[in-house]
Amino acid sequence: MRVLLRRVLVLCALGGWPGAAPASAQAVEPFLPALAEATEADVAIARRLGKDGPLEVDGQRLRNLAALRRFYAERGFDPAWTDASGLAPAAPGLVALVRQAEREGLEPQHYHPDAIERRQGMADVATLAELDLLITDAVMEYAVDLRAGRLAPRQIAPELAAAPPRLDPQEIARAALAAPDLAAFLTGFTPPHPQYAALRDVLKRYRAVAAAGGWPAAGEGPVLKPGMQDAGVPALRRRLAATGDYAGKDLASPLYDAPLEAAVKRFQSYNGLGQDGVVGVSTRAALNIPAARRVGQIIANMERWRWLEDDLGERHVMVNIPGYTLKGVAPGVEPLRMPVIVGTVERPTPVFSHRINHLVFNPTWTIPPTVARNDILPKLIRNPGYLKENGITLYESWAAGARKLDARGIDWRSVGSRITRYRMRQDPGPKNSLGQVKFMFPNEFDVYLHDTPARDKFSRNARGLSSGCVRVGDPDALARFLMEGMADWTAERRRQVLDAGETKTVWLRQSVPVHLTYQTVFVDEAGRTQFREDIYDRDGAFMNALAKRLPVQQTVAQAVN
Repeated sequence: MRVLLRRVLVLCALGGWPGAAPASAQAVEPFLPALAEATEADVAIARRLGKDGPLEVDGQRLRNLAALRRFYAERGFDPAWTDASGLAPAAPGLVALVRQAEREGLEPQHYHPDAIERRQGMADVATLAELDLLITDAVMEYAVDLRAGRLAPRQIAPELAAAPPRLDPQEIARAALAAPDLAAFLTGFTPPHPQYAALRDVLKRYRAVAAAGGWPAAGEGPVLKPGMQDAGVPALRRRLAATGDYAGKDLASPLYDAPLEAAVKRFQSYNGLGQDGVVGVSTRAALNIPAARRVGQIIANMERWRWLEDDLGERHVMVNIPGYTLKGVAPGVEPLRMPVIVGTVERPTPVFSHRINHLVFNPTWTIPPTVARNDILPKLIRNPGYLKENGITLYESWAAGARKLDARGIDWRSVGSRITRYRMRQDPGPKNSLGQVKFMFPNEFDVYLHDTPARDKFSRNARGLSSGCVRVGDPDALARFLMEGMADWTAERRRQVLDAGETKTVWLRQSVPVHLTYQTVFVDEAGRTQFREDIYDRDGAFMNALAKRLPVQQTVAQAVN
């Protein structure tokens, strides 16, 4: 009889309860627990898990239904946290922890604190079953949200190909049940990265500012330069005084004087803007971002740190796309730093991690079809000699052995989008778009790091100019960093290879992790909070996606927008 009852309970959890589709015997067998006497509590939990449709308590959905069914079926539907008296000893510590979830950029109500508290001490079996399920779901949800994030990156944008840690909610619940301190166990899922901890402190400060009403806007107005007088200058003074950038006492003066200029430059310095003291379009836009939107940006950046693995690599390369920077990190030495050029808004640089495994000196460049269609075709229509002038060979197709063609004999206006049938390859040389070296980590996007002959573009402040690849400001320094320990590849040998002009592939003896990241908020080495323009609207897209999944966040999403 006991065996039969247990089988019924497992069928219940797997969808075989009356009114649901029956589960097969093969599906049931792996979940059969050790035999034990079934209790009213077991049956109540099994009934709750076996109902059709989503599992809801107090109108709030428990998101881990499949994992809950597996977890409880494995244990024969015995309660995990509650006893017959209606008490769950772990509940107070759990509730106290999740009520502070905001400090992690999370929403406390997603982890059922009120529903758990209401059911503490209630002895009826149905309520105890709900309490047990609520606690388990909260444990699963909080741990996964804290470490791996609330959304799959590609739910936000297809170019967000980061791979968050894969966590098993069922395994989390098992381990939590065995932990001597549940709150300490869950806190252990906090991302280990120093930048995450720094952003958590920043979030606390900016939440306080936003709660107090934020700062006044600088408002609209003309371009302001030192020495000018304008009716909008007092608003500028008040805005900068509110964030501590301007310490002057006279907030009413319409004169753009030297102390105000210094304040503007200070503001520009931690917003990634050119420090010219001019209040132009970009500076005014940054000044007018409200504190509530900064809170949303900080939360979005904390989430993106959850997408990174615990170990970034003892030696690694990190690109901050909206910061237009590359950093090479190695133990015991100062980080390598350089400016980069990243993708345009139309062709954004993707976010993901990989490993650089080889370099190509004097690379050829096979022009991607999208670049041929969008960039090369208009140039050919204007100048059919463009390919020859830039060392680009035209082939009749992408097939091996395809014959070469003279672009000057083709009517490019009539070719139109069919240009992608042709293959175009640029030979090594001073005009090659990849410069003298490219750094390879084969990936689905076919992007990589590379040199560029257009060195003048690194002087620009906003550098979203490429077709998705990352152009590096100091390719020789990056090659030296990546080839550390390859004694046979001296600086002299690298120069000889480059001067010879022949394409040469060099495999690294040890691949180096590379992380293409999107950090619009970070804390620099001096402890200063830095903001960067959300060039691809990733912050806003994240908060909008989160609001759709978790409606209680709607107010934050509205603030970001």
